[in-house]
Amino acid sequence: MSETPVLGVVRGWSLRRLVPLLPALLFVLVVVVDFGTPEKFRVDEMLCLVPMTASSLSSVRATIGYAVAATVTFAVLDPWLSASGYTRDWAGFVVVVLGGAIAVATVLLRTRLQERVSRLGNVVEHVQRALLPPVPPVVGGIRVERSYLAAEVDAEVGGDVYDVVATPYGTRAFIADVQGKGLTAVGASAALVGAFGEAAFAEPDLWWVGHRMGEGLERFGANQVLLGEPDTDWFATALLVRFGPDGQVELVNYGHEPPALIGPAGVRWLDVAPELPLGLAGLIPSEERAPAYRFRMAPDELLLLYTDGTTEARDGQGRFFPLRDWLARHAEPNRSAAELLALLQQALLAHVGGRLTDDAALMILRPEAPAAAAGR
Repeated sequence: MSETPVLGVVRGWSLRRLVPLLPALLFVLVVVVDFGTPEKFRVDEMLCLVPMTASSLSSVRATIGYAVAATVTFAVLDPWLSASGYTRDWAGFVVVVLGGAIAVATVLLRTRLQERVSRLGNVVEHVQRALLPPVPPVVGGIRVERSYLAAEVDAEVGGDVYDVVATPYGTRAFIADVQGKGLTAVGASAALVGAFGEAAFAEPDLWWVGHRMGEGLERFGANQVLLGEPDTDWFATALLVRFGPDGQVELVNYGHEPPALIGPAGVRWLDVAPELPLGLAGLIPSEERAPAYRFRMAPDELLLLYTDGTTEARDGQGRFFPLRDWLARHAEPNRSAAELLALLQQALLAHVGGRLTDDAALMILRPEAPAAAAGR
């Protein structure tokens, strides 16, 4: 049963090794055909294709070598294989020389573009780490599993952000969905992450952490106007979580999707009274804040946070991803958070045919047992 996949891997590896040899094989083919054809039928001008082929497959040094080899070979073969009364084929010689020169220019341009793409890739990686900083598997006694699927092609970041930090007031986490999607929302996402990183350590009250995050988003919008961007009311839905001692959990919902508590008894959806989204707090007085939602969480329970890119993902027939039904079928008591998250991500991508139209962030939080936390 395992021989066929192994054979496929070996064949694929062999083909990849043969690709860089294509210019050499083409060189040999042209020379052999030129020797095997009549004197009046010459193909040595086709040597110009050798360095051109190498320019897309080989290094700069190899391309220069092929260009020189093609020029020298043409200069030798042209008088050698020509009929009597030979006159040098200057037109063919110019074609081969120009082909080599174009190939060298092409490979130099390709190399520079590859270096630039590599540098841009490093920039994107640093941006991703700034927006979605790497989090240890366990933060303040809370095990964290995370997943991010960006809507933009080849993007690693977008309008959904999350973070988990251990503070003097307990372990705090948030997940947010910024207005817009993809790369256009990266700046607003960065403002949220920065505001959370400061407020989580400074504000004892979780509601005020969200309030300061909203202020940070408003400042971002004001700065965008000063930079000449359109005057847009930037906002974000968010869910803030605080894990206290003895399994106590506090939630503040800023217009976000309700979280799911998964345990041996099944799945329970937490109906948290919502505030206005972050950035829109000025529409109502601060005295009218909704009360925080508090409950106790056991070590064998999981808390699932997600963005609406998950629940609003549509298949080819326009049907939304049935997150609640899916969890009811797959949230087994003996299934780990990492396994559940991996299965959920696979099911989501299968539902949309491998391509999302909106960013989708997923995060599962689980308090560690006291003995395990003490051991760490």
